[in-house]
Amino acid sequence: MMLKPSKSFDRDQNQLLIMKFDQKLILLIIPLLLIFSSCKKDSASNSTEPGTCVINDLEQQVIDELNLQYAHPFNNANPVEVDNQLDPLIDYLGSAKFAGLGEATHGTAEFYQMKDKIFRALVMEKGFDAIIFELPWGNALVVNDFVTKGIGTAETSIDQTYFWVYDTQETRVLAQWIHDYNSGLANDQQILFVGCDPQGPDFNIERSIVRNFLETVQPEYVGTMNAHYAKLPNQDLFEYSNAEENIKTSNIEGTKAVHDYFVEQAETFVAQTSEYDYQVALMASHVIQQREILYRTGDFGHLRDSLMAVYSEWWQSILGENSQIAIWAHNFHVSYGVSGWMGDYLRKRHSEDYRNVGFSFGSGSFNAWLSGPGFEFLSGVQRQTISEIPCGTVNNLLTAVDGDQHYLIFDEQSSDSFDYFFNTHLFYSLGSGFNISHINSFTQNVALGNTFDALIHFDQTSESVLK
Repeated sequence: MMLKPSKSFDRDQNQLLIMKFDQKLILLIIPLLLIFSSCKKDSASNSTEPGTCVINDLEQQVIDELNLQYAHPFNNANPVEVDNQLDPLIDYLGSAKFAGLGEATHGTAEFYQMKDKIFRALVMEKGFDAIIFELPWGNALVVNDFVTKGIGTAETSIDQTYFWVYDTQETRVLAQWIHDYNSGLANDQQILFVGCDPQGPDFNIERSIVRNFLETVQPEYVGTMNAHYAKLPNQDLFEYSNAEENIKTSNIEGTKAVHDYFVEQAETFVAQTSEYDYQVALMASHVIQQREILYRTGDFGHLRDSLMAVYSEWWQSILGENSQIAIWAHNFHVSYGVSGWMGDYLRKRHSEDYRNVGFSFGSGSFNAWLSGPGFEFLSGVQRQTISEIPCGTVNNLLTAVDGDQHYLIFDEQSSDSFDYFFNTHLFYSLGSGFNISHINSFTQNVALGNTFDALIHFDQTSESVLK
């Protein structure tokens, strides 16, 4: 394993406002739902009160077999409580270099707590080296400064992560645990909290990393770097696509020039610092270049997911050939089987060295902004509730299984009835937006066994604690 940083990176510490009610968050979910909506059933069953749906013979056969041997019950999602019933899942995920941890909504407390619990077990029992969040790359490094060097607090470091979905008490608890775990450990034994999302509020943190590195190794190039980055917008990147063409051209050429220079000077820069410091600065220059493309083109779909895969691989390679990382993102992003998702890129490139777990629920509350029937933004983030489980859904079937929560490992299943999960069935497909009045628009056909390696189900959920 390569050495992790011996000192924190200096960067602009200006606090960034959390995007809690920004209408432009719709860009995060529309590309996702449109892909799944292409395979939606038009004749979805009407909802009834939980437990009143008629279970057909095939569904009952599946439920019976799950109750008999295939469903693994567990106690709860409390990350502090060790649960030996999770051992088969931890063993399964722990054999991979990349473990994708999904979430069926971006605002559910139990999903966040359970992923925290899984990650702690992967660290303690399997030696995992990092957690990579669906967070802006530079903002996540501010959290990493807290967990590895004690700079700031869990509160202040999570406050500046930009996305409301992870500005939660649950995420603060995880960051504090990583900080406490790392306390007193040598640099090469600490675990990292980093990000893979090329999106972001501006270019400030990444630009500071590049500038501070150059000031150490080649201060005479700082002026050139500043000139190349001079026309990058400092705020409201969603307006950047409307910028004048000469500004865009300058940024295209400038961001490429800086990144290319870092590539050309690799040997010199590593000799003056370290492989880790160089790779982080190089990645920062790459993020700046790709973020400019992202907001100039408005491609928040496949380009974004391909880059999240690239940055996840980059972090894993920095930490060493045998390092293991967990990736915390939405069900959509960690999934495979549909071309264009981060998980699909990783599965194709790493085969069984990428394994994932998706999440499911029956009913309960969660946080999401209010969406219209066409996924358009109506109003800001609020507590929303599903109290009536749509009949004919996998969610209803899994809720009918004994116990309040359980998980499935699809590789373990060999019965004919278990083919159910390898065929398409209606399943909640929620993101950061939702509207109970249009629940059928958020219930799509998915073959779960061809999408996830494992699935964790909660009968009942509650909303995350927003800060």
